[in-house]
Amino acid sequence: MEPSLSVENHILKNLGKKTYRNINTYNPLNITHPPSLFYLDPRSLSPEGDGKESSINMIVPQDCSGFNLGSFMVRRSAWTDRLLDIWWDPVLYEQKHMEWEHKEQDSLEHLYTHQPWVRPHVAFIPQRRMNSFPPGACGDGTNRGIHYQEKDRDFLVNMAGCEWGRDCWGEMYHYRQLSNRLNRNPWEKFKDEVSDTWKKIFEEKKKDKQKDKQKDTKKNT
Repeated sequence: MEPSLSVENHILKNLGKKTYRNINTYNPLNITHPPSLFYLDPRSLSPEGDGKESSINMIVPQDCSGFNLGSFMVRRSAWTDRLLDIWWDPVLYEQKHMEWEHKEQDSLEHLYTHQPWVRPHVAFIPQRRMNSFPPGACGDGTNRGIHYQEKDRDFLVNMAGCEWGRDCWGEMYHYRQLSNRLNRNPWEKFKDEVSDTWKKIFEEKKKDKQKDKQKDTKKNT
């Protein structure tokens, strides 16, 4: 939606201020956090991990049903290699495909819930900063924490679930046109304003003519 924004400035710069480590800030899955196992180190027992921006290896938004992997980010690190190896391991993933409706999303949620080493390196980001939804996904479009807000010029829109009873192409075309309109240069805006002004003038003239015709027909009858 906003091609002029860079990922570096919009998300990665001042990452600690744009993300939250404590999932209780927004916890639609009601995951118990932090874990209370007696053998864990202080970092794993802390709701914020070590609190350092440098320890963030994964950035995930959440929607109304939990982790949303429509847009997420990982840092190249030994932790990430380990996570990806386990995340996609057939023993974990393929054996659960009948139980896990959302597949890789459910798999990651399972790891986050049951593997304490995962949590200190995961940071959550408000959904609209990198993964806004259109109306029809997670409700009718009235949730300001989830749904696209034109006035705020959200970064992008994810047509999540559009294949289930919605018009995917229609939604993509609508937001493409909206993005083009919002990102016009000054000359394009001026031309459109002139065009809109003339359209209004012609429409008003048409209405006046129609009113005059109606008056004439009434007089003749």
